[in-house]
Amino acid sequence: MKLLIITGSYPPLICGVGDYTHSLVKAIAAYGGIRVSILTSIGAPQHDVADEVQLFPVMRDWRMSELLKAVKILWISSSDIVHIQYPTQGYKGELLSWLLPLIAFLMRKKVVQTWHEIYTHSHSAKLLLKAIVPGGLVVVRPEYKKQFPPKLHWIFKNKKFLFIRNASSIPPIELTKKNQVEIKRKYIKQQKRLIVFFGFIYASKGVELLFDIANPELDQIVIVGQLENDNEYSQKILERADEFPWAGKVTFTGFLAPRDVASLLSVSDAVILPFRAGGGEWNTSIHTAVLQKAFVLTTSKSSSGFDKKNNVYYSRIDNIQEMKSALNTYAGKYRKKDSEIDTCEWINIAAEHYKLYEALLKK
Repeated sequence: MKLLIITGSYPPLICGVGDYTHSLVKAIAAYGGIRVSILTSIGAPQHDVADEVQLFPVMRDWRMSELLKAVKILWISSSDIVHIQYPTQGYKGELLSWLLPLIAFLMRKKVVQTWHEIYTHSHSAKLLLKAIVPGGLVVVRPEYKKQFPPKLHWIFKNKKFLFIRNASSIPPIELTKKNQVEIKRKYIKQQKRLIVFFGFIYASKGVELLFDIANPELDQIVIVGQLENDNEYSQKILERADEFPWAGKVTFTGFLAPRDVASLLSVSDAVILPFRAGGGEWNTSIHTAVLQKAFVLTTSKSSSGFDKKNNVYYSRIDNIQEMKSALNTYAGKYRKKDSEIDTCEWINIAAEHYKLYEALLKK
C-alpha cells in the first residue's frame, strides 16, 4: 500500500496538527506493509523516521500558484491513498488547501480527510469544495456530528466516517530525583508553586486568565509558547506579566524541544489550560500533560469536577473562582502510574487508520 499524507505544517515547523501528523506517520511507518510519503511546506526535512518516510517539503505556500507542484507530487508518489490533514498553520486558509481532496479524487486516488476542528456556516462555500469528495473522514472529537450545524450534515452522506481519539505528540519522560530537583529549581525561583501553560498564545487559549487563577504570593508562572511583538494579544500578556503583583514572577520560554517540555511538565505543580471554548480528549496538550503525570486544570463544556484517574480538574469556562479553588486543592498532586494511560496509544491509532485505508481500497 502506498500512502501520501498532505499537511501544511510538519516538524520542525510549529503546528499542533503538524505534531499530530508526525506521531501518526511514525506509528504507521512502523506498522509494516505500507510506504508513506508526505507533501508539506518548505522548512521540513527531506527524510524522516530513519529514512523510512519520504518527505516532499516543496510547497512555498498553498495558493493556486503552487498547484502544479502539488499535482506533480501526487503523480510521482503513485499513492493508492491520499490523506489530508485539516487545518494546519501552514495552509493559512489558502484556496489550494481546500481543493486538495477534489484534485486527488480527479487523479483517481482514494481520499481520506482528517478534520481536527468544527466548521461553521462561515466556511460553507469553501467546505463544499472538499465535502463533495467521497472517501474516508476521520475526526478526533467525540460526538462530532452533534456539534456540527444541522444544515451542514449533508456533507457526511458520502463518507466513511470514523472517530479516532487523539493522543499526546510528546512521549512520557522519566527523570531522576536529582534532575527533577534541578529543573524545578531552575524555573520556580523564589516562589513555592510552579504553574505552567504551554501551547499557542491565542485569545482562545485564555492565557490571560492565568494571572487571575494563580496566586502571586505563591506561584511562579512559566509560559511555554511564542509571543509575537506585533500581536495585540501578546502585548496584553506581556503587560500583565510586567505589572504588579506579577512582575518578576512570570517566565516566557518561547517554544521548547519536546523533551524539555516533557521535563518541565513533569515537575510542575499544575498545568493550567483555561481554554475559552472548553477542552476535551481531542486536545493533544491535555493528553501530553496527563502523560507526564502532572495535575491539569482545564475547562470543559461537558465534563466537570476532578477526574482522579487522569489527575485532571474540569472547570466551567471562565469560572475564575472554581479554578482558583481547584488549584489550591490539587496543586502538587501527581498521577499514579496506570497501565491504560501509560501505553503508546499511537499503535492503536495507526491500526485504526490502516483498517480504514484497507476498507477504502477494497471498496
